[in-house]
Amino acid sequence: MNIRPLSMLQPGEVGIVVQIAAGRGLTRRLVEMGITPGTHVKVLYNGPGPVVIMVRDSRLVLGRGAAMKILVEVDGVDI
Repeated sequence: MNIRPLSMLQPGEVGIVVQIAAGRGLTRRLVEMGITPGTHVKVLYNGPGPVVIMVRDSRLVLGRGAAMKILVEVDGVDI
């Protein structure tokens, strides 16, 4: 298994959320945005600053700190 923080994925990489290692407030906010264990996420942009991802046909922007707390199993690259 290749589990990494979401913030470590490169643009184009796809992963499955396995855990959210955050406090209740951030976890609740992420769940409200559709980021839950088992969800597929695709990284669109990961440079300096925020991380842009695609989740359930929605584009979301996450701060780097929040992205570090989302652990994903890397599923490959979706071109």
